[in-house]
Amino acid sequence: MKPYEIFRRLSTAEADALVLSACEDDEIPDKVAGSVLTLQRVPLKRFERMTDEVRRALVRKTLRDRRAEDLALFVLSAGLVRERGEMIEGFLSSLDLPHDGPNLTADGPVAEPPRERLVKAVADLAGKHGARDAALFLHAFVEQPDVAWPVLAGLLDGDPKLALEDRSAD
Repeated sequence: MKPYEIFRRLSTAEADALVLSACEDDEIPDKVAGSVLTLQRVPLKRFERMTDEVRRALVRKTLRDRRAEDLALFVLSAGLVRERGEMIEGFLSSLDLPHDGPNLTADGPVAEPPRERLVKAVADLAGKHGARDAALFLHAFVEQPDVAWPVLAGLLDGDPKLALEDRSAD
């Protein structure tokens, strides 16, 4: 599931919370604003006069746009690291992946762990943190450029508990 598709399945509150967490990183607000202005074709003067709610709606619309795939992954990753760092660190540790806190430190592609170990780590993650949070993180994780894990992708596609329920109407 592509990052923009993940944002399409998030509720307004979930998307806003991820964006706000991601925006604690100094470079993200400018990237988000620039993408909103470019992709939504909104002049800066008009954007400045909009209410916060209208701006947030435009940000959500942009992150759900196929053309903003890289931005959506960047915001999703930054938001998850800030909101759910402990969960991510636990998952990476359980698989003995090189990391510094919730951040992978491997140079280049990350080798997929053995199937049995990955299945256990995914089950433990969902059991400890809930299926929704686990699914959100795992769907974002499998989209990282250095993570090509067919077994994890298969688990996400085949396990209904790890399907990312569509809450966009909420």
